[in-house]
Order: sequence, then structure tokens, then C-alpha cells
Amino acid sequence: GKTTFVKLLAGIEKPDKGEPIGVSDLTVSYKPQYISAEYTGTVQELLRTIAEKDFTSSWYKSEILRPLNIERLLDRNIAELSGGELQRVAIAACLSRKARLYLLDEPSAYLDVEERLAMAKAVKRIVEERNTTAFVVEHDVVAQDFIADRIMVFTGKPGKHGIAKPPTSLRDGMNSFLKEMNVTFRRDPTTKRPRVNKEGSRLDRYQKEIGEYYYVRALTKEEE
Repeated sequence: GKTTFVKLLAGIEKPDKGEPIGVSDLTVSYKPQYISAEYTGTVQELLRTIAEKDFTSSWYKSEILRPLNIERLLDRNIAELSGGELQRVAIAACLSRKARLYLLDEPSAYLDVEERLAMAKAVKRIVEERNTTAFVVEHDVVAQDFIADRIMVFTGKPGKHGIAKPPTSLRDGMNSFLKEMNVTFRRDPTTKRPRVNKEGSRLDRYQKEIGEYYYVRALTKEEE
């Protein structure tokens, strides 16, 4: 249901019932879940066409090309890129457009851990700088933790029906989702990244007892 919802926002799909979602007055930039490599030119040609004069600016280099590790790909043909490389280029293309609403469907797919963090930070930074909004479909908890201010939890059966819950705070939304999954997370005191608690561990039991599935300070060795 998440991808369908994003397509409705992008105006690609029409609702079976009711009125179309009213974002027609907004400029939308959309990165789909499945990315096509049919473009015949190079990465540089694609991004230069989209970003126009911004492509040669120092801002573009420091905020998009470098964080997403695109510079070394500029002379490569789109059709020759790997899944992860194509994903990074697609994210860069999406962020290269000036829009009021950025829609990114599973931007973490094919990316390693460090690339996911770089992507998350780039999306959040650009959205804040431009004072705009991003709607990101994401399954990676670490990436979502870095990107999101608010979250929507979708429930239901894949391919059959989905229920979109109202937007809520990141903490409340993740707590609701993780409770349903019966999984707890802690925040690593050194890296500040989320870590899954071992099922049945002292911290896992404690967080479930107090109903806090999303983040409690990790115990020190002495406390364990």
C-alpha cells in the first residue's frame, strides 16, 4: 500500500473511490521504487539536464554529488551502472529538482549501511535548506531514524489491502510498529545509531515491560 500511496501523491495512479489527492498545485519530484536504466546518456548528462545551472555550483557538488558519491560516476553511462550506483543517481536526480514535495520510494534499496546513512542525511539536509517536504517510503530503521520527523505506519496484507495510520511523531510511530513486530531497539551510546536488542535480554525485557520498544539508553557493562 505504501508504493500505491506514493503513486497517488505523485499523480501516477488514480484512486478507485473518492477524489484525487489534492497535491496538483504542488511541484513534485518523484523517485520510484523500481528504477529504469533505459536512459542512453551519461550520469553527467542526466543530472546536468535536470539541475541546469545548479549543476556547476559549489552547493550542488557539496550537497548532492559528494554525499551520494556521484562524482566518480559522472562519465559512466546510465545503462552500465550497478543497482546501488543507479539508486544513488536516481536519488541525486530526484533531489536535483526544485520541488515543494519530494517522494522517494525505498531509497535505501541496494545501498550499504554507510551509503544509507549518507543518503538519509542528504535528503534531510536538502529538505531543511529548501524549507520543503519529503515523503519517504523506507523499511530501514537506521535510515528512517536519520530522515524522519514524523512517520506513518502502514498495516494490512501486501498486494491485497493496506491501512495507512495518521502521521505521528517518529517515536510514537516506531514504538507502535516495533510493538507489533515484538522487537526492541536501543541507541548505541558511541555511534548514536539504533541497535536491535537480543530477544530475551535484560534490556529487551525491560523495554517491553515499560512499553518503550523504540530506544532506551544502552546499558553499560557494569549495569548488565
